[in-house]
Amino acid sequence: MESLDGKGPITMELVARRWLVPGILELRLGRPADFTFLPGQFLRFVMDGYQRDYTMVSAPDAETLDFCIAMVEDGRFSGDILKADIQDSVQLSGPHGYFIFQGPANPAVFVATGTGVAPFVAFCRCGMGAALLLHGVATPGRLIYQDLLQSACRGYVPCISQPSENDDGLKNAFPGRVTHYLEQQLTPGTYDFYLCGRGAMIRDVTALIDQQFSDSRLFIETYD
Repeated sequence: MESLDGKGPITMELVARRWLVPGILELRLGRPADFTFLPGQFLRFVMDGYQRDYTMVSAPDAETLDFCIAMVEDGRFSGDILKADIQDSVQLSGPHGYFIFQGPANPAVFVATGTGVAPFVAFCRCGMGAALLLHGVATPGRLIYQDLLQSACRGYVPCISQPSENDDGLKNAFPGRVTHYLEQQLTPGTYDFYLCGRGAMIRDVTALIDQQFSDSRLFIETYD
């Protein structure tokens, strides 16, 4: 296994972890001095007998490499990373991936569900937030990096698929899925759409773009 720059596996040190919200962990690794990457790229965790890919939420000039990770009950990686001690070594390869900002050819629309917001966090930390960001979650308690995204993006809309009466104080929230927002609220036009999330969302939004925004550009990062 090799990284894109041909250097092969990299050893990094676990330096911190914290809960962003219940069930979503932020993992922080010490960054090697010569490690470079582009916002939106991911690293592959090379564990004992398996691998997992996670996109960095850090800016390229940050001192650490940070990841937001949804913990899975009885998940193999979730269990291993929770049991790891601070200063333990982790093997990785990368950077990998081509989900990077392509420049302002058209107004940009970032569409994420869950922890799929990770590349857009990195974009915003690098001054690439001149976009409308739709972040789809079930409830407001699943929103992560809300303050950063709200301040850095041209527009920030939490799309809440299971809204309740207690959500009234959530600024700019839309009661529905990201597909519903695009279908009902986005002004007709030509856009650069960046989609990151589970395959079902990617398929639904891609079909909607084909129907309503057919001259737009589309960039996709899928995880399942």
